[in-house]
Amino acid sequence: MSNHHFHFVKHFFATNGCTVLKESPSQLQVQLTNDMDEQIMNRPFYWHYMKKMNREGDPMQLTFTEDRSVDGIYLHAGTPKLHTLYRTAMKNGKTARLYEATSSKGALTPWLVINFFLHFRGKQTKNEHMSLGLNLVNGAFVHHMMDRLENFSFEQKVSDYTFPMTPIIQLSSAYKRIEGYVEQYAGTLNHDWARESHEQWQQEQDLLESFYSSGDLSEDYYKNEKEQLSKRYVPRIEMDVINGGLFYLSQNSNQGILQSGS
Repeated sequence: MSNHHFHFVKHFFATNGCTVLKESPSQLQVQLTNDMDEQIMNRPFYWHYMKKMNREGDPMQLTFTEDRSVDGIYLHAGTPKLHTLYRTAMKNGKTARLYEATSSKGALTPWLVINFFLHFRGKQTKNEHMSLGLNLVNGAFVHHMMDRLENFSFEQKVSDYTFPMTPIIQLSSAYKRIEGYVEQYAGTLNHDWARESHEQWQQEQDLLESFYSSGDLSEDYYKNEKEQLSKRYVPRIEMDVINGGLFYLSQNSNQGILQSGS
């Protein structure tokens, strides 16, 4: 399920003008721009000095990995740098922050909405699009959230006589909750596809082993083919985030969304 971290990080740096220096299935190395280094690397004195001396500065390079055995920042739900990127994306407007256009007065409730694909990989593959909303005040989850939001009008500024509530659930915690919810949801699905994939994987491995044992295959070919079989047949579910945002709803609209259920 962690692969979406990799997709998010790659998309984040691409949209912020940073250059990808090296990329592999489990590792990503990027060259930061001056601006991005200043935003995420927490070295304000260095940049203050560079600006004071009217010098260009030397932005850092970062390497991210999903393999603990490889050097770099290991990506998982609790990676501090990952949540720094989430907060920066929100702050920079790379992720939407919209307020309901309403004539009602009072507080606007914040929702974190994430649109993503679940990729089912194995003997057969399929993709499922999901749009999940998390109420950042009471923790409620709602499916098909973007479809429900189509009933409302939004603006980039707050309507008169309304004010946005401060989220009780912070963004870093909200993303973790969504990850946990999606994992639970995936666990409730029919897993016949996974069993079939695993059975096919075992059959192909047994056949490969028999050829290797009889001396018909070189060791290099055997190792490569075994790795390819794993990629082709081992059942897995990957979450690929498309986009997301903070949507602030009036109290009437918020209650309507909650009553519509999940």
